[in-house]
This record gives sequence, C-alpha cells and structure tokens, in this order.
Amino acid sequence: MLLKHHNHSAIKAVILTSLLSLLASCSNSAAIESLVSADPLLKEAKIGQINTTKPQRSQDSANKAVGNDANGSDIASEQKIVAQETQADDLPFNFPDSFPVYPQAELQEMKSEADNSGMLVWNTTDTRKAVADYYQTELLANDWKIIQPFMINPQQKIARAIAIKDDLRAELTLLQSTADSESDSTKTQLEVIYHPQSQDIPKSAISQASNAAENSEQPKNNQAKAQPKATQQNDNNYFDSSNAADFTDLNEVSEQLQQPLESVAALGILTPYTGEANVELSKFAPNEIITRGEYARWLITANNRYYSDNPGKKIYVATKTNQPAFQDVKANDPDFAAIQSLAEAGLIPSRLTEDNTNLLFRPDAPLIREDLVTWKVPLDTRQSLPKASIEAVEESWGFQDVENIDSSAVRALYADFQNGDRSNIRRIFGYTTLFQPKKPVTRAEAAASLWYFGFQGDGITAREVLESETASNS
Repeated sequence: MLLKHHNHSAIKAVILTSLLSLLASCSNSAAIESLVSADPLLKEAKIGQINTTKPQRSQDSANKAVGNDANGSDIASEQKIVAQETQADDLPFNFPDSFPVYPQAELQEMKSEADNSGMLVWNTTDTRKAVADYYQTELLANDWKIIQPFMINPQQKIARAIAIKDDLRAELTLLQSTADSESDSTKTQLEVIYHPQSQDIPKSAISQASNAAENSEQPKNNQAKAQPKATQQNDNNYFDSSNAADFTDLNEVSEQLQQPLESVAALGILTPYTGEANVELSKFAPNEIITRGEYARWLITANNRYYSDNPGKKIYVATKTNQPAFQDVKANDPDFAAIQSLAEAGLIPSRLTEDNTNLLFRPDAPLIREDLVTWKVPLDTRQSLPKASIEAVEESWGFQDVENIDSSAVRALYADFQNGDRSNIRRIFGYTTLFQPKKPVTRAEAAASLWYFGFQGDGITAREVLESETASNS
C-alpha cells in the first residue's frame, strides 16, 4: 500500500516538473492557448448550425478584373462602391453631400472657393443621354428641385440643367461626346458648378473646356448674330431656350391645338413634364395639368422672346433684392423672378396692387381658366382693360355659368371678346357656352395661349417669330 502511494506521488511530481518546464520554455501564452482553445469554427458556430459567413473582400481584390469569375456581378458591384468612396474622398470640403456623383466617371478638374462655391469636371465613356437620365432620377431622389432639365439635342454640343436645394444652386453642363485618341473610345464631359443662390457664378468656377465648346457653337466671323435672340438677352435665368427639346408626344392633342402647340414648342419656350417623377426628357405630357408657377415662367419667357427687339413691351425681370409680392414665393424660389415680375407689372393680383386677399400665390397649385385669361389678356391689349360687368360678359360670350366667374376676371374676359377670332378663349377652347372658370388648364392649352400676342390685328404669332429669327440667323 505504501509502495502504491509512493508511485502516485512520483508520477505527480514528474507531471508537475514537465508543466513547469513547458511554461519556462514559452515566451508568451500563445502556445498554451493554442493547445487548450476550441476550434475557431466551433467557437463561432451556433447550435445545430455551421457558420457560413464569407470573409469580407479586400479593396485590392475588389479592384481586380472580373474575368470569368462566377461571382463577377458581385465584384463589379464592389468596384462601383469602391469607386464612389474614392471619389467622395477627393471632393472639395464644401461640395454638397446630397449632390449625386456619377459613378462611372473620372474626376479631371476641381476648383473651390471659401464662399461654398466651386466647380468640378468629370469624364465618362457613357453617353450624354445616360448621364442626363441618371441626374434626372438621382437629383429628385435626393430632394433637389430641377428647374431646368437636360434637353439633349444632337445638333448642339452643349446641354445644360439647373437644380436647387435649400440655398444652393447647381448648374450642370454636358459637352458632346468627343473621340479619345488614346483608346479610340468616346468621352462625355460633365461640368458641375455649385454656388449659393444669392450670388452669381464665380468667374473662377468656369472650365476652359466648357468655354471653348460654347464659343465653338458660333461662327467665328459673327458670333452674336448667330445666336438666337432669346439667348443673347439672358435676363430670364430660369430657362435657357437654346436647349429646345424635341418632344415626341405633341400629337396627343386635338387637331385644333396641335399646330399652335408645335410652333410654340419649336421656340424652346416650353419645358418637359417633371411631374410624377418623370425622367423622359422628350415627354411634354400635353394633357396633364399645368401649375401656376410653370405658366408664369412660360408667359414671361414667351413675352420677352416675342418682343426681344421692343423694350417697351418687355417685362423687366425682378431681382432677388425686391420685396416679395407673395408670402409663399421667397427670393430663393426658382419661380421667384417670373412671378415677382408679373406682380410688379400689375399683371397678377397681389398685395402690390393693394389686393390684401392675394397674399399667397400658390405656385404648385393648378392653373385655372379664369387665371389664364386674367394674366394673358393684358399682354394682348397693352392698355387698360375696359370696364365691364357680369351681365356684359354674359351678353357678349353667352356663357351660362357667369355666376361662377371671379370678379377679377370679368374685365379680362370682356376685353378678350373684343379680339375676335384671335381671342384666347376661341383659340384655346373653341366655341363654347360654358366657360368653366375653375377648370384646370392643360399644358397643351397653356402652350396654345402663347401662340399669339396682340389685339385686333396688331400682334405677332409664334410662326412669325420663328421665321424672323431664321432669316436673321441665315
């Protein structure tokens, strides 16, 4: 029994000595941990389940060529993310975070100022249409308001768009694709200038490439004469008529409206339909309802285009320093210039005309028929509207619903009747004994009202403006 106990003691001593030797021979505890720790896969596994989490792909592997890898789509997606992160790191400190950066583009030039303004230029192998479609979608998704969308015209090297958000204005320019001599591929240049709305574009924030392309649009011998009249006098900053759109749906209206609609569209006065998140730049949507703000823009642009050579008939565009005529149209609103100018000219009722019931303009509300007549007729007559009564309107026009007409529209309706077949009501709505004064106006009807400005034979049509400009530019 004593012998057995002695043997056990000897064995314990040997084991203890071996463990002490092992500890002494190790410089750290990693060796022991490796002997006693559980298998890493077993350690992370859940009960009854094997951990199948894939290791995160490194940036180096994400930048490798896709080749014939079965996971090629995953790699391409990661390449796009890496490219976007890299571009974000290279952007100026004052570049707006909410402004989308085109993913398949390479940054070429960058300038920034201390006053939250700057300019960036990218090159991409994608077409101008692809870039335009991207920004039409992404700007709206990031709560930017597009006040002038891209309108791609194959005959023009430059296409522009303007977007605003809060107090910031971004002006985008697409230059026509040019051949890349090194790779035999095509490249599109995207230039973005951003600055506070309260200031003009900084002179330093203009790329040489954009300047060169714009100058090349005009003949060297007489650049000013070759430019359309509306773009020479760029006092309507909310729309650049040089980017006239080729609408593909103008035939979706009655025969009565189609010809005047096409003539006005040819002048570049009209803008694409941007409602319902529409991204088709060739879509005019003639049968959709037009808003009050958009018609104000069209109206002042058309008037100043038709009378570009007659300062006495032009409406001078208000500046942002003017006291707003309406509480809901501030100086940074994209339609401020048009609405304020019409109010200051006394063409739309406002508190400037001592009408305290019109403190709100409601630019996003539908334009109704009596509003259209009230705003447009004074630009036809160019004189004080005649005194009139509801009875006079009923007797002249024969409307059965005169009791529904607002008193502010009575004089304009009576004056419009004096214009005979060139009256707005006859040209737009044809013969009718129901005026329906509160009915919303369609985009085609609003455009047709702009086909003619004048009174009792003394006026001008859209077709005559086109012929005159064509002759002066030839």
